[in-house]
Amino acid sequence: MDRRLRIALVVAAAVVAVVGAAWGLSAGGQVGFTQPVVIGYVDLQRVLDAHPRKASAEEALNQFARAKMTEARRLAQGKSPVEQQRILRKAQEQILRKQAELLAGLDRDIRAAVEKVARASGVSVVLNKTVVLYGGTDLTDAVIKELKAAK
Repeated sequence: MDRRLRIALVVAAAVVAVVGAAWGLSAGGQVGFTQPVVIGYVDLQRVLDAHPRKASAEEALNQFARAKMTEARRLAQGKSPVEQQRILRKAQEQILRKQAELLAGLDRDIRAAVEKVARASGVSVVLNKTVVLYGGTDLTDAVIKELKAAK
């Protein structure tokens, strides 16, 4: 089975279990929920693409990568093939760390915007659009609007 499909099924099962448990507990009288569970979803790829700082983060990563690879090629000149591979692998690892660092900043912004929009919309659970098969409230446009306003 495709890895993405397995992840989607696990997430969907978890959501069903949580919603079912909440419904069961409220129906059983043990724990009363005063508000229904409202599920929303966000197209995270669309939100990331619309992030106001995405272009500058990509440019910063590209500049960093070019500089690291230029430096690695210079250091690798005249070295054994094994040493050249080690130098290039180290540069690639540094580039991946920089990419993760830049994406983490964008991710923090996106999560804050999702939380703000969800709270304002009365949505108690927000999922990635890729795991939603049916239903839910699409918060994508509102999240993009919030990101651009927070700019």
